[in-house]
Amino acid sequence: MIAPDLLLHNGKVITLDRGSHLAEALAVRDGRIVSVGPSAALLKEASPATRSVDLRGRSILPGFFDGHPHVDREGLRARGGISLAGLTSVEEIVEAIRRAASRVSPGDWIVTMPMGAPPHDFISRADQLREGRFPTRRDLDAAAPNNPVYIRAVWGWWSHRPFPSAANSMALRAAGITAETPAPYNCEILKDSQGHPSGVFLERNFVPILEYTLFSCLPRFTYEDRVESVRLGTQAYLASGTTSAFEGHGLAPSVIRAYREAHERGALRLRMYAHASVPSNVLDDGALKDMLHHLSGTVGGRGLGDDWLRVEGINLGGASDHRVAEIVAGGYPYDQWAGHFNQAMPQDRFTEMCREAARLRLRVGCVVSRDLEYALSAYEATDREVPIRDRRWVLIHVNSTTPEQLKRMKALGVVVTTVPGFLYLAGDRYGLDQLGERGVPLRALLDAGIPVALGTDGVPISMVWTVWEALARMDGDTHQRHGDSQLTREEALRLGTQTGHWVTWNEDRYGSIEPGKVADLVVLDGDPLTCPLDDLKDLDVDMTIVGGTVAFQRPAGLAESPH
Repeated sequence: MIAPDLLLHNGKVITLDRGSHLAEALAVRDGRIVSVGPSAALLKEASPATRSVDLRGRSILPGFFDGHPHVDREGLRARGGISLAGLTSVEEIVEAIRRAASRVSPGDWIVTMPMGAPPHDFISRADQLREGRFPTRRDLDAAAPNNPVYIRAVWGWWSHRPFPSAANSMALRAAGITAETPAPYNCEILKDSQGHPSGVFLERNFVPILEYTLFSCLPRFTYEDRVESVRLGTQAYLASGTTSAFEGHGLAPSVIRAYREAHERGALRLRMYAHASVPSNVLDDGALKDMLHHLSGTVGGRGLGDDWLRVEGINLGGASDHRVAEIVAGGYPYDQWAGHFNQAMPQDRFTEMCREAARLRLRVGCVVSRDLEYALSAYEATDREVPIRDRRWVLIHVNSTTPEQLKRMKALGVVVTTVPGFLYLAGDRYGLDQLGERGVPLRALLDAGIPVALGTDGVPISMVWTVWEALARMDGDTHQRHGDSQLTREEALRLGTQTGHWVTWNEDRYGSIEPGKVADLVVLDGDPLTCPLDDLKDLDVDMTIVGGTVAFQRPAGLAESPH
């Protein structure tokens, strides 16, 4: 008998196999699980060369699959400017700017991340700061009189509206902003008592446009920022127990290139699957069809790539705000924070392009946050001409549905991704606070037999938290639950670890702990099946294993044990 490379024993192995078996230990060889069973029996298989880990009662389960992560965007947070996390007053913010000014040359831009801290504590109201106001240009002038200063607005999906930003006088001059400057769409330029810009801006677009309009002069993310964002984002997601992810929004070519380079450098240690993002808002119908023809050679069918990075299909369409989409399109090909191109198109155009994609064997994913019918009817119209029922087209951000729509979705063979975290910000997300148990309808989707995978949307990046929110359905503002999830713990764990592999055609290779499966695993410091529900969200990830290799280990967590 050949000894295993890795042995994890004396724990609770939550296999999530068809029989929902539990065990004490598992053994890995050449990246795959070779045996699952009692600790005593598996310890006999070990050799002196086997890496043996005593779980000491901890739980081990299949690695998490994040169906909507934005890994690179998480990494960009470290490249997007000076952090203001933990600062709760104008005085503290000004002091941070003063320190930054002492480290740069006169004339250099000083750019910060938004006020507040991720994932849910960004500043949106003046009364959240001790002085009861936002920092003005005069505050920032005193801190950095020789440098243009800009405090970024939060990316809209990370916080509540409005999204404040601030600039000093040098930044206002660089941007050409005066008392007569009109505010961009859905934005507000606050004025002082003399009618001059105070330096404070309030934005209400979920996709921020100030850096595409008034502050297009800001330093932009570089390609090296993109590569580093993949490396940093990968590390963060591995530390959260995520071993596979699907970027349904799609990735812009520059970000795909950054992923490839990170992969070649050995920095991509989780499995990334993605649609290609199509710049539909800057192309007319003829040019868009030409692009689809070109893309079909690379991302058509099962796409191109390997088990670490695979790009397949396209993200297309969307019923988002066309005015915002037109503004963002004006910055093409720059993709700013998003990492993908903004999508918005009339339904008749979307339907036509879906048909063209189907003819070219391009799988389509569409964000349906605001309007499920928009995509569902287009998919059906496509299917009548070019069958898509075995192609697993994706419906992204399904926030609500009807019994009739569920039947149609099942008939089409679509796959669904959802973000339970939207319920945590329900009052500012699509009226989910008014839908109650009908918002993010996981129980209904499961009962209809529709594959549904959970995603974090990066808010927060923890799939442990996301599994908890799928069960708790907690509103972070009211601290009330949006109905009963009617899910079992095991069902929620399967949604967070298993179903996503259906999206990527890998359900036979990953997602359960049984012999022959790839050893993508996560070790938690508690039992997600039996711990108090409110404790579930706080379980720590002690170890993340990808392909049988330890990709993350928490300091002072697990230790190797003698045989």
